[in-house]
Amino acid sequence: MDTIRDAILSSAEARIRRAGFHGFSFRDLAADVGIKSASVHYHFPTKADLGVNLMKNYQEQMLAAFGDAEDDRTLADKLGAVRDAYKRRPSHKAGMCLCGILAAEHAGLPEPVGQALKDYFAACRNWLISAFAGSDAGEPEKRAMVFSSAIQGALLMSHAMGDPTLFDRVAEEAIRAQEQSGVHGGSARGKRR
Repeated sequence: MDTIRDAILSSAEARIRRAGFHGFSFRDLAADVGIKSASVHYHFPTKADLGVNLMKNYQEQMLAAFGDAEDDRTLADKLGAVRDAYKRRPSHKAGMCLCGILAAEHAGLPEPVGQALKDYFAACRNWLISAFAGSDAGEPEKRAMVFSSAIQGALLMSHAMGDPTLFDRVAEEAIRAQEQSGVHGGSARGKRR
């Protein structure tokens, strides 16, 4: 693991959360990490390269935190893992949700960064579809869209209102609503243990 590279990515994530993708320079990152800006360019030749790497890293970390969508956890436990993964990411004090701010800036992002953002949202949607389908929930694509929209909206509202408890309340309600409606079946995986 390259600690300088990781420190650059960490600094970039924090700065994007506070000021957006265009709100910092490689000099800013270099100052944060304690290196020369040429060293930032060594690891990431362009800002687009940095953005793509940051999104891939973020996607890997978040999907790992969600766990296996097809394991034996209950649906509520799987959705709770999604909630917990977002709660563990710094957001309220460090700025807005990383993907929320990048989604808001999508039209002005370099194309490869915009594509990496789309890939992230698609990967999360696919994870949720698998979790719902494996829990015998009807309409897994629809449920994935509704749950994801509730979580992402709660992150944005919570940040805008300066109220971290808002995210908790909305996420809990979204989990409860999904758990109460449409788990059909005979699968032990879809039922509360």
